[in-house]
Amino acid sequence: QNMPLKQHPVPQNISSYEFRLVGDMTLKQFGYLAGGTVLALIFYGLPIPDFIKWPFILLFAFLGFAFAFLPFEERPLLIWITAFIKSVSSPTLFIWRKQAEPIAIFTHQPPVLPKATITPSKFQVENYLIDLATLPSAAPPVDASEKKFLDNIHQLFQSTPAAAIQSVTSAPLQPRPAPRPIPPLPLPPIPVISPFAPLSRNPQRQIKNFKTPVRIINQPIQPNENAVFRILPAKPVAAETSTELPFPEPPRQPNILVGMVLNQAEQIVEGAILEIRNEQGLPVRAFKTNKLGQFMIATPLSNGEYEIEIEKEDLNFDIIKIKAEGKIIQPIKIKAK
Repeated sequence: QNMPLKQHPVPQNISSYEFRLVGDMTLKQFGYLAGGTVLALIFYGLPIPDFIKWPFILLFAFLGFAFAFLPFEERPLLIWITAFIKSVSSPTLFIWRKQAEPIAIFTHQPPVLPKATITPSKFQVENYLIDLATLPSAAPPVDASEKKFLDNIHQLFQSTPAAAIQSVTSAPLQPRPAPRPIPPLPLPPIPVISPFAPLSRNPQRQIKNFKTPVRIINQPIQPNENAVFRILPAKPVAAETSTELPFPEPPRQPNILVGMVLNQAEQIVEGAILEIRNEQGLPVRAFKTNKLGQFMIATPLSNGEYEIEIEKEDLNFDIIKIKAEGKIIQPIKIKAK
């Protein structure tokens, strides 16, 4: 049974992959090699003696080649040289010097409170009495509110009396009449239903007896040997085992590539890097196979011809050419040679 391939709209992170823009070299490798060659040519054209010129020519040519193709412990040579220069130039001895200004947290002092002048109680009482005599006499707020309330009551009595209200007498209530009894409604007569007559006594439903008797055959039936079913023993059948690989299903959208990568022994190849290039040789897609050796692109390709290059350690693959024409592309089976 074919396993469905999960689609991932987010591109996969391929950290160990770099586009090869100049032949089989990346752009960085080409720059290192070209820089070393240019410096070697410059020293070759300088009018200096040969015993001085040729060592520099060989040195720059070797450095350009080493920066591009000779990593040391899985790291480029430029990283080792940069780390060496930083370690040599950076200071390794630090001298502590006492700061001229003291730290503010150590110079903190609590604030000094002013001294309160305490006067004798005798002078305080005399000053209070003098201040009380100089204040204007004013009525307490409670007395003023009471006076205002009394003035309002006095004004009510001095106003003109209101008109007398005439008394209105309501008519006496009439007694409610007693409820009259409702006579009971007459019930309809119950119809009397006569019982059904039995079927045996109903002349219209009598069943006629057939007078023709049934013929009884007393002749014995002889068995037919040709009509006997024979039980045959079951024949042993070899069990069939499915050796098919989980090949992906065809895509539902046109110009979508799906397929599987296998080695020489028809086994699944996991983590193989696939690169799709257009007619101009520029890479347009790059992805890896999953644990089942399957691959699939999330977005359809434009119409045109493409090349698929597969990279995997210890395996060699042929370059596969395909043509996208806006139709459904069947799954591709890629096998190592």
